[in-house]
Amino acid sequence: MARVTIEDCLLELDNAFDICTLAGKRAKDLSSGASSQLESKDKPTVIALREIAAGQINMDYFEVSNKEKIESQLFGSVTEEEVIDELSQSIDDTNQTESESINTDQADMDSAQNEENTIESEETPSDMEAVADVTNTDQEETTGDKNLPE
Repeated sequence: MARVTIEDCLLELDNAFDICTLAGKRAKDLSSGASSQLESKDKPTVIALREIAAGQINMDYFEVSNKEKIESQLFGSVTEEEVIDELSQSIDDTNQTESESINTDQADMDSAQNEENTIESEETPSDMEAVADVTNTDQEETTGDKNLPE
């Protein structure tokens, strides 16, 4: 069994505290199911130190690991296809709702137009009677055929 020590890792990272912190984080991830970048049957701590010494793991691992952890917590077991399907369905529902709204608005406008036509047709005879009355009155004044009291 070859020994892996902090001194081996110091060739890659210059801070022993960073090495210990990084190795601890990586070992924890390995023990919880992360895949190793090296073929080894060692314990997670030894694998983590070997990865650091080989230059396969560096300080960027904290960012990558935290981002993956956050994404797994946010999405859980939701796959990308499920998200895309849900968004597509949402867009289709929105388009359908807008189409129904447009149809309703068109029906309301048609109804309003029919009401206006009905009102105009009802007012037309009385308007004609008023015009006829004014015309008769004007003719009577000009001809002098008015019935005047004596």
